[in-house]
Amino acid sequence: MKPSSIQTSTPSSDLPSGPDLFSDWLAHEGSKSWDALDTSPEGSYEKVWQAWLWHLSDQQESGTGPSSSHAKPWHEATAVDVQRFLRIREGQRAHHHPDRQISPVTRRRYWRLLERIYDHALEHGWIAANPATGLEPAERPPAEDGKGHCLPPLLWQSLPRHFPTADGYQNARDRAIILLLYEMALAPEEVRTLLWKDLRAAPDEGATALPRFLHIEGGRAAQQRRLELPGSVAQALADWRRYSAAQRGPAVTADEQAVFYSRRGGPLSVRMLFHVASQIIQRAHQAQAEGSQKYPLQRVGPQVLRNTAIVQWLRAGVPELEVIARIGVDSGRALRHLQHYL
Repeated sequence: MKPSSIQTSTPSSDLPSGPDLFSDWLAHEGSKSWDALDTSPEGSYEKVWQAWLWHLSDQQESGTGPSSSHAKPWHEATAVDVQRFLRIREGQRAHHHPDRQISPVTRRRYWRLLERIYDHALEHGWIAANPATGLEPAERPPAEDGKGHCLPPLLWQSLPRHFPTADGYQNARDRAIILLLYEMALAPEEVRTLLWKDLRAAPDEGATALPRFLHIEGGRAAQQRRLELPGSVAQALADWRRYSAAQRGPAVTADEQAVFYSRRGGPLSVRMLFHVASQIIQRAHQAQAEGSQKYPLQRVGPQVLRNTAIVQWLRAGVPELEVIARIGVDSGRALRHLQHYL
Protein backbone atom coordinates (compact mmCIF):
# COMPACT_ATOMS: atom_id res chain seq x y z
CA MET A 1 0.00 0.00 0.00
CA LYS A 2 1.25 3.43 -0.93
CA PRO A 3 1.82 5.89 1.93
CA SER A 4 -1.09 8.29 1.95
CA SER A 5 -0.89 10.86 4.70
CA ILE A 6 -3.22 13.65 3.64
CA GLN A 7 -1.68 17.06 4.08
CA THR A 8 -3.17 20.36 3.00
CA SER A 9 -2.18 23.98 3.20
CA THR A 10 -5.77 24.98 3.90
CA PRO A 11 -6.38 25.55 7.63
CA SER A 12 -8.72 22.94 9.09
CA SER A 13 -11.11 25.67 10.19
CA ASP A 14 -11.57 26.69 6.53
CA LEU A 15 -12.30 23.19 5.25
CA PRO A 16 -15.89 22.05 4.67
CA SER A 17 -17.33 19.55 7.09
CA GLY A 18 -17.88 15.99 5.93
CA PRO A 19 -21.60 16.57 5.16
CA ASP A 20 -20.81 19.90 3.47
CA LEU A 21 -18.17 18.28 1.27
CA PHE A 22 -20.71 15.70 0.15
CA SER A 23 -23.31 18.39 -0.59
CA ASP A 24 -20.77 20.39 -2.60
CA TRP A 25 -19.74 17.33 -4.60
CA LEU A 26 -23.37 16.34 -5.19
CA ALA A 27 -24.22 19.81 -6.50
CA HIS A 28 -21.24 19.61 -8.84
CA GLU A 29 -22.29 16.14 -10.02
CA GLY A 30 -25.87 17.29 -10.58
CA SER A 31 -24.72 20.19 -12.75
CA LYS A 32 -23.16 17.91 -15.36
CA SER A 33 -24.93 17.98 -18.71
CA TRP A 34 -24.27 14.27 -19.25
CA ASP A 35 -22.89 11.16 -17.55
CA ALA A 36 -24.00 12.43 -14.13
CA LEU A 37 -24.77 10.19 -11.20
CA ASP A 38 -28.24 10.13 -9.68
CA THR A 39 -28.47 13.21 -7.44
CA SER A 40 -32.12 12.71 -6.49
CA PRO A 41 -33.10 12.58 -2.80
CA GLU A 42 -33.79 8.86 -3.29
CA GLY A 43 -30.19 8.23 -4.27
CA SER A 44 -28.07 6.04 -1.98
CA TYR A 45 -24.72 7.86 -2.17
CA GLU A 46 -25.33 9.91 0.95
CA LYS A 47 -25.85 6.74 3.01
CA VAL A 48 -22.49 5.40 1.86
CA TRP A 49 -20.74 8.68 2.63
CA GLN A 50 -22.34 8.82 6.07
CA ALA A 51 -21.12 5.28 6.71
CA TRP A 52 -17.62 6.40 5.69
CA LEU A 53 -17.69 9.32 8.12
CA TRP A 54 -19.00 6.95 10.79
CA HIS A 55 -16.10 4.61 10.02
CA LEU A 56 -13.58 7.44 10.44
CA SER A 57 -15.13 8.45 13.74
CA ASP A 58 -14.52 4.89 14.96
CA GLN A 59 -18.20 4.50 15.94
CA GLN A 60 -18.35 1.23 14.01
CA GLU A 61 -15.90 -0.19 16.54
CA SER A 62 -17.18 1.15 19.83
CA GLY A 63 -20.88 1.47 19.00
CA THR A 64 -21.18 4.27 21.55
CA GLY A 65 -20.34 7.37 19.58
CA PRO A 66 -17.22 9.10 18.33
CA SER A 67 -14.02 8.16 20.10
CA SER A 68 -11.86 11.16 20.88
CA SER A 69 -8.70 9.03 20.69
CA HIS A 70 -9.50 7.53 17.29
CA ALA A 71 -11.85 10.00 15.60
CA LYS A 72 -10.46 11.34 12.34
CA PRO A 73 -11.80 14.13 10.11
CA TRP A 74 -12.46 13.30 6.46
CA HIS A 75 -9.43 15.23 5.21
CA GLU A 76 -7.01 13.13 7.29
CA ALA A 77 -8.21 9.79 5.91
CA THR A 78 -5.52 7.45 4.56
CA ALA A 79 -5.41 4.53 2.18
CA VAL A 80 -5.41 2.24 5.23
CA ASP A 81 -8.75 3.73 6.32
CA VAL A 82 -10.17 3.10 2.85
CA GLN A 83 -8.90 -0.47 2.85
CA ARG A 84 -10.50 -1.16 6.23
CA PHE A 85 -13.78 0.42 5.15
CA LEU A 86 -13.93 -1.83 2.07
CA ARG A 87 -12.93 -5.03 3.86
CA ILE A 88 -15.70 -7.62 3.75
CA ARG A 89 -16.54 -8.99 7.17
CA GLU A 90 -18.76 -11.96 7.93
CA GLY A 91 -22.42 -10.94 8.03
CA GLN A 92 -21.63 -7.40 6.86
CA ARG A 93 -24.53 -5.58 5.23
CA ALA A 94 -24.43 -3.04 2.43
CA HIS A 95 -24.50 0.55 3.66
CA HIS A 96 -27.04 1.68 1.07
CA HIS A 97 -29.30 -1.41 1.46
CA PRO A 98 -29.06 -2.85 5.01
CA ASP A 99 -31.19 -5.84 3.94
CA ARG A 100 -28.48 -6.96 1.51
CA GLN A 101 -25.06 -8.46 2.11
CA ILE A 102 -22.13 -6.51 0.73
CA SER A 103 -20.72 -7.92 -2.52
CA PRO A 104 -17.49 -7.39 -4.50
CA VAL A 105 -19.44 -5.23 -6.99
CA THR A 106 -20.78 -3.11 -4.12
CA ARG A 107 -17.26 -2.71 -2.72
CA ARG A 108 -16.08 -1.52 -6.12
CA ARG A 109 -18.85 1.09 -6.25
CA TYR A 110 -18.08 2.31 -2.73
CA TRP A 111 -14.44 2.70 -3.67
CA ARG A 112 -15.32 4.62 -6.85
CA LEU A 113 -17.59 6.94 -4.85
CA LEU A 114 -14.83 7.74 -2.35
CA GLU A 115 -12.40 8.26 -5.22
CA ARG A 116 -14.71 10.75 -6.95
CA ILE A 117 -15.55 12.75 -3.82
CA TYR A 118 -11.91 13.00 -2.79
CA ASP A 119 -10.98 13.96 -6.36
CA HIS A 120 -13.48 16.81 -6.00
CA ALA A 121 -11.76 17.89 -2.77
CA LEU A 122 -8.38 17.61 -4.47
CA GLU A 123 -9.48 19.91 -7.29
CA HIS A 124 -10.45 22.54 -4.69
CA GLY A 125 -7.08 22.29 -2.96
CA TRP A 126 -8.64 20.99 0.27
CA ILE A 127 -6.35 17.94 0.30
CA ALA A 128 -3.00 17.11 -1.28
CA ALA A 129 -3.66 13.46 -2.14
CA ASN A 130 -6.63 11.17 -2.69
CA PRO A 131 -6.65 8.32 -0.14
CA ALA A 132 -8.82 6.12 -2.40
CA THR A 133 -6.19 6.15 -5.13
CA GLY A 134 -3.54 5.20 -2.57
CA LEU A 135 -4.59 1.56 -2.73
CA GLU A 136 -2.30 -0.67 -4.75
CA PRO A 137 -4.07 -2.21 -7.78
CA ALA A 138 -4.12 -5.64 -6.09
CA GLU A 139 -5.85 -4.13 -3.04
CA ARG A 140 -8.61 -2.44 -5.01
CA PRO A 141 -11.99 -4.16 -5.34
CA PRO A 142 -11.99 -6.07 -8.65
CA ALA A 143 -13.59 -4.37 -11.61
CA GLU A 144 -16.64 -5.83 -13.27
CA ASP A 145 -15.98 -7.88 -16.40
CA GLY A 146 -16.46 -4.83 -18.63
CA LYS A 147 -18.83 -6.67 -20.94
CA GLY A 148 -22.19 -5.14 -21.72
CA HIS A 149 -25.30 -7.18 -21.03
CA CYS A 150 -28.15 -7.84 -23.45
CA LEU A 151 -31.52 -9.52 -23.13
CA PRO A 152 -32.01 -12.96 -24.73
CA PRO A 153 -33.58 -12.73 -28.21
CA LEU A 154 -36.89 -14.37 -27.28
CA LEU A 155 -37.34 -12.07 -24.30
CA TRP A 156 -36.46 -9.02 -26.41
CA GLN A 157 -39.03 -10.00 -29.03
CA SER A 158 -41.72 -10.50 -26.39
CA LEU A 159 -41.21 -7.15 -24.64
CA PRO A 160 -43.64 -5.07 -26.80
CA ARG A 161 -46.53 -7.29 -25.65
CA HIS A 162 -45.91 -5.96 -22.15
CA PHE A 163 -45.53 -2.27 -22.95
CA PRO A 164 -48.26 -0.19 -21.24
CA THR A 165 -50.91 1.40 -23.41
CA ALA A 166 -51.29 5.18 -23.34
CA ASP A 167 -54.55 5.09 -21.37
CA GLY A 168 -53.58 7.33 -18.46
CA TYR A 169 -50.98 9.69 -17.04
CA GLN A 170 -48.43 7.16 -15.73
CA ASN A 171 -48.91 4.56 -18.47
CA ALA A 172 -48.51 7.19 -21.18
CA ARG A 173 -45.26 8.37 -19.57
CA ASP A 174 -43.88 4.85 -19.17
CA ARG A 175 -44.79 3.90 -22.74
CA ALA A 176 -42.97 6.93 -24.14
CA ILE A 177 -39.89 6.21 -22.02
CA ILE A 178 -39.68 2.55 -22.92
CA LEU A 179 -40.14 3.17 -26.65
CA LEU A 180 -37.30 5.73 -26.69
CA LEU A 181 -35.07 3.03 -25.22
CA TYR A 182 -36.40 0.07 -27.21
CA GLU A 183 -36.85 1.66 -30.64
CA MET A 184 -34.14 4.33 -30.61
CA ALA A 185 -31.52 3.08 -28.13
CA LEU A 186 -31.20 6.46 -26.45
CA ALA A 187 -28.76 6.61 -23.57
CA PRO A 188 -30.53 6.69 -20.17
CA GLU A 189 -29.16 10.17 -19.49
CA GLU A 190 -30.50 11.40 -22.85
CA VAL A 191 -33.98 10.22 -21.90
CA ARG A 192 -33.75 11.97 -18.54
CA THR A 193 -32.57 15.31 -19.97
CA LEU A 194 -34.83 15.44 -23.02
CA LEU A 195 -36.66 18.77 -23.43
CA TRP A 196 -39.87 19.45 -25.35
CA LYS A 197 -37.99 21.80 -27.67
CA ASP A 198 -35.90 18.80 -28.76
CA LEU A 199 -38.96 17.32 -30.50
CA ARG A 200 -39.28 18.80 -33.98
CA ALA A 201 -42.11 18.63 -36.49
CA ALA A 202 -41.54 18.82 -40.22
CA PRO A 203 -41.20 22.47 -41.41
CA ASP A 204 -44.39 22.34 -43.49
CA GLU A 205 -46.54 20.87 -40.72
CA GLY A 206 -48.49 22.73 -38.06
CA ALA A 207 -47.74 22.96 -34.36
CA THR A 208 -50.26 20.21 -33.56
CA ALA A 209 -48.62 17.67 -35.87
CA LEU A 210 -46.79 14.66 -34.50
CA PRO A 211 -43.07 15.25 -33.91
CA ARG A 212 -40.95 13.85 -36.74
CA PHE A 213 -37.41 14.39 -35.49
CA LEU A 214 -35.49 14.32 -32.25
CA HIS A 215 -32.59 16.71 -31.70
CA ILE A 216 -30.11 15.39 -29.12
CA GLU A 217 -27.71 17.69 -27.27
CA GLY A 218 -24.68 16.38 -25.44
CA GLY A 219 -21.30 17.14 -23.99
CA ARG A 220 -19.39 15.56 -26.90
CA ALA A 221 -19.57 16.40 -30.60
CA ALA A 222 -20.74 12.88 -31.48
CA GLN A 223 -23.76 13.27 -29.22
CA GLN A 224 -25.08 16.20 -31.24
CA ARG A 225 -27.43 14.49 -33.68
CA ARG A 226 -30.83 14.62 -35.35
CA LEU A 227 -32.83 11.39 -35.37
CA GLU A 228 -36.00 10.54 -37.23
CA LEU A 229 -38.75 9.41 -34.89
CA PRO A 230 -40.53 6.13 -35.70
CA GLY A 231 -44.30 6.60 -35.86
CA SER A 232 -44.88 4.55 -32.70
CA VAL A 233 -42.46 6.72 -30.71
CA ALA A 234 -43.88 9.98 -32.09
CA GLN A 235 -47.41 8.92 -31.16
CA ALA A 236 -46.33 7.84 -27.66
CA LEU A 237 -44.66 11.22 -27.05
CA ALA A 238 -47.75 13.08 -28.31
CA ASP A 239 -49.98 11.00 -26.02
CA TRP A 240 -47.71 11.68 -23.04
CA ARG A 241 -47.70 15.39 -23.81
CA ARG A 242 -51.50 15.43 -23.79
CA TYR A 243 -51.81 13.57 -20.49
CA SER A 244 -49.00 15.60 -18.90
CA ALA A 245 -50.65 18.92 -19.81
CA ALA A 246 -54.03 17.70 -18.57
CA GLN A 247 -52.57 16.55 -15.23
CA ARG A 248 -50.09 19.36 -14.48
CA GLY A 249 -51.18 22.20 -16.75
CA PRO A 250 -49.89 23.29 -20.16
CA ALA A 251 -46.83 25.00 -18.63
CA VAL A 252 -45.13 21.62 -18.12
CA THR A 253 -45.03 21.10 -21.89
CA ALA A 254 -43.36 24.43 -22.71
CA ASP A 255 -40.26 24.22 -24.91
CA GLU A 256 -37.71 24.55 -22.09
CA GLN A 257 -39.42 22.02 -19.83
CA ALA A 258 -38.17 18.46 -19.38
CA VAL A 259 -40.26 15.87 -21.20
CA PHE A 260 -40.08 13.53 -18.20
CA TYR A 261 -40.03 14.73 -14.60
CA SER A 262 -40.43 13.51 -11.04
CA ARG A 263 -43.57 13.78 -8.97
CA ARG A 264 -42.11 16.90 -7.37
CA GLY A 265 -41.48 18.46 -10.74
CA GLY A 266 -37.70 18.03 -10.80
CA PRO A 267 -35.68 15.91 -13.22
CA LEU A 268 -36.66 12.27 -13.53
CA SER A 269 -34.28 10.33 -11.29
CA VAL A 270 -32.03 7.51 -12.40
CA ARG A 271 -33.85 5.34 -9.88
CA MET A 272 -37.25 6.02 -11.46
CA LEU A 273 -35.93 5.43 -14.98
CA PHE A 274 -34.53 2.11 -13.80
CA HIS A 275 -37.88 1.24 -12.23
CA VAL A 276 -39.78 1.89 -15.47
CA ALA A 277 -37.43 -0.30 -17.51
CA SER A 278 -36.99 -3.06 -14.96
CA GLN A 279 -40.67 -3.62 -14.22
CA ILE A 280 -41.44 -4.23 -17.89
CA ILE A 281 -38.45 -6.55 -18.36
CA GLN A 282 -39.36 -8.49 -15.22
CA ARG A 283 -42.99 -8.75 -16.30
CA ALA A 284 -42.05 -10.13 -19.72
CA HIS A 285 -39.56 -12.53 -18.16
CA GLN A 286 -42.11 -13.90 -15.72
CA ALA A 287 -44.59 -14.43 -18.55
CA GLN A 288 -42.20 -16.71 -20.44
CA ALA A 289 -43.09 -20.38 -20.32
CA GLU A 290 -40.80 -22.47 -18.15
CA GLY A 291 -40.22 -24.88 -21.04
CA SER A 292 -38.98 -22.13 -23.34
CA GLN A 293 -35.46 -20.71 -23.52
CA LYS A 294 -35.87 -18.80 -20.29
CA TYR A 295 -32.48 -17.56 -19.13
CA PRO A 296 -31.80 -15.95 -15.74
CA LEU A 297 -31.81 -12.17 -15.94
CA GLN A 298 -28.42 -10.51 -15.50
CA ARG A 299 -29.46 -6.86 -15.94
CA VAL A 300 -32.88 -5.25 -16.07
CA GLY A 301 -32.28 -1.50 -16.34
CA PRO A 302 -32.46 1.02 -19.20
CA GLN A 303 -28.86 0.41 -20.30
CA VAL A 304 -29.59 -3.23 -21.12
CA LEU A 305 -32.40 -2.06 -23.43
CA ARG A 306 -30.01 0.29 -25.23
CA ASN A 307 -27.38 -2.46 -25.51
CA THR A 308 -29.86 -4.99 -26.88
CA ALA A 309 -31.27 -2.56 -29.45
CA ILE A 310 -27.73 -1.84 -30.68
CA VAL A 311 -26.93 -5.55 -31.00
CA GLN A 312 -30.21 -6.18 -32.83
CA TRP A 313 -29.35 -3.47 -35.37
CA LEU A 314 -25.89 -4.90 -35.97
CA ARG A 315 -27.23 -8.44 -36.30
CA ALA A 316 -29.80 -7.16 -38.82
CA GLY A 317 -27.00 -5.82 -40.98
CA VAL A 318 -27.17 -2.12 -40.18
CA PRO A 319 -23.68 -0.76 -41.01
CA GLU A 320 -21.51 -0.08 -37.98
CA LEU A 321 -20.94 3.53 -39.03
CA GLU A 322 -24.69 4.11 -39.13
CA VAL A 323 -25.14 2.54 -35.69
CA ILE A 324 -22.35 4.73 -34.30
CA ALA A 325 -24.06 7.82 -35.71
CA ARG A 326 -27.45 6.79 -34.30
CA ILE A 327 -26.24 6.24 -30.75
CA GLY A 328 -23.93 9.26 -30.59
CA VAL A 329 -20.51 7.73 -29.96
CA ASP A 330 -17.14 8.62 -31.46
CA SER A 331 -16.03 5.33 -32.99
CA GLY A 332 -16.46 1.58 -33.13
CA ARG A 333 -14.40 1.28 -29.95
CA ALA A 334 -17.55 2.21 -28.06
CA LEU A 335 -19.12 -1.07 -29.24
CA ARG A 336 -16.35 -3.37 -28.01
CA HIS A 337 -18.20 -4.22 -24.81
CA LEU A 338 -20.91 -5.83 -26.97
CA GLN A 339 -18.67 -7.79 -29.37
CA HIS A 340 -19.28 -11.07 -27.54
CA TYR A 341 -22.92 -10.92 -28.69
CA LEU A 342 -22.02 -10.57 -32.38
